[in-house]
Amino acid sequence: MQYLSANCIIPVTGEPCYSSVLAVNDDGTVDGIYSESNPGIPSAKIQKYDGILCPGFVNTHCHLELSWAKGLITKGEGLDGFVRELEGLRKKTPDTSIQQAIEKATHDMQHSGIVATADIANGNSTADFKSRSRHYFHTFVEVFGSNPAFARIIFEKAVQLKKQFEKSTLPGGVSIVPHATYSLPEELFRSIASQENENLVSIHHQENPDENSFFQDGSGPIADRRKMFNPDIPAFRGTGKRPIESISEYFNRNQKLLLVHNTVSEQQDIDFVQHYFDRAYWCFCVNANLYIEKKLPDVNLFRSNGCEITLGTDSLASNDQLSILEEIKTIQHYFPEIPLMELIQWGTLNGARFLGLEHKLGSFVKGKSPGIVLIEHVDISTLELKPESTSRLIIPAKI
Repeated sequence: MQYLSANCIIPVTGEPCYSSVLAVNDDGTVDGIYSESNPGIPSAKIQKYDGILCPGFVNTHCHLELSWAKGLITKGEGLDGFVRELEGLRKKTPDTSIQQAIEKATHDMQHSGIVATADIANGNSTADFKSRSRHYFHTFVEVFGSNPAFARIIFEKAVQLKKQFEKSTLPGGVSIVPHATYSLPEELFRSIASQENENLVSIHHQENPDENSFFQDGSGPIADRRKMFNPDIPAFRGTGKRPIESISEYFNRNQKLLLVHNTVSEQQDIDFVQHYFDRAYWCFCVNANLYIEKKLPDVNLFRSNGCEITLGTDSLASNDQLSILEEIKTIQHYFPEIPLMELIQWGTLNGARFLGLEHKLGSFVKGKSPGIVLIEHVDISTLELKPESTSRLIIPAKI
């Protein structure tokens, strides 16, 4: 048995604990949180830390396969500029550099306290590493392509890629998902929807205003990019509806759905999702939003509507680091009224719920093995993070 204490312990499912000890079995499972004065706690064995102890973080949106692009993409050029620049660089990086970047990014991510990751895959560059890694991954095999003539071929390739990832993951650990609301024809959406037992779906959603314009009347940079890559297909005329409403028929209402980014989502979008879907989650990747668009989602709008919020890091092509604590620090900087307790829940238990791992991760509850993170350089009196606040994993999760 290990006994850990800190200035504050955040169990997530309860109030912050002061003058307390977190008891953890040798296999990493939580035994309980006890008062330091409890006679059953051997004071000589207590490991004392300065800072906050919280459960391991869950990253619900990442692109590890793009780790090679760290620092290569110009900041603040908008999504259209980002996509064009990334495509121009994609084929110039040798495979050895890609693999090295994936391994380093995952190591740094784990060190910062992330114990589970929902990771996007457009190819097999992360497959070998994931087969050797002890980190928990749910892989979203992502598909896109606007030309309906290629829908069957694209989907078949995704099925084969999914099988490749399934060889080295837990059951249910891989899903075929759409890239974004605007990047698939009806035929490809229906192929994805025809899959059986797909328990999780992730989709990029309303990352910038271009998406709304595209669905409203078929105009804007997305339409231009679509025409550039597919000059022979008819122009998209729009639906006159909001993006998620335009594609909602392809999803089961009970589908566990993760909407990623939501940078320009408004009340009408939230209203539709809450009316149509029973299990929708909203993922924020705020550092990537600032990197690409210099814009943030209206976080308080989602809070006031009781939305289930999770956090992601996106990729090193659009972020300086893969750290949930850094995402929390940015949100707290721009939205200082949001309590740290709530932000930590977004980055732990809510993400675990989306992945279906809430029975093991996300909170300090007896019998769980969520991993233990130490957050250092914190204002304990106000439970506020500082620019210099850091996080590190001191006990790994067990899944």
